[in-house]
Amino acid sequence: MEFTWDETKREKVIAEHKVDFAKIEDVFDDIFAVYIEDFAHSTDEEIRFNVIGQSISYGLVFIVFTYRGDEEIRFITARKAENWMVNEYEENRKRL
Repeated sequence: MEFTWDETKREKVIAEHKVDFAKIEDVFDDIFAVYIEDFAHSTDEEIRFNVIGQSISYGLVFIVFTYRGDEEIRFITARKAENWMVNEYEENRKRL
């Protein structure tokens, strides 16, 4: 799987949320990660998803992304997990 992003957006996310897209790819290896389809921000042209998962560099993070074809995940934004996200993640861990 290839991970891509807009470089200007990456710099903005680093400045605002202190999370670097280049260091969060490992979230997709987290077996306890919670995936949510983002109906509110999706369009007919682009379906967006959210994932809450563990990153070695930042701990628990929240990522908004989309699939581009079968082999590309494009990051849209990311931040460290908020309390409700932590709770959602922990509930998912208990279920598995």
